[in-house]
Amino acid sequence: MEKNEFKDRLFDVLNDTDSLSIQDIMVDDKNNMVNVYLTDGTRFSVHIENGGKWCLCKV
Repeated sequence: MEKNEFKDRLFDVLNDTDSLSIQDIMVDDKNNMVNVYLTDGTRFSVHIENGGKWCLCKV
């Protein structure tokens, strides 16, 4: 999956949720960031980076 597709899907998931009091979602394509602004004034930023491979490990 490409970064832009992931950002689009993340935006859709956040936009469709009723569980969070989201005021606004701003996507910064230049810096690969998704900023989520909540109605209480807090902001959460998600940095999107394609890190290559990943795996699940049984611990």
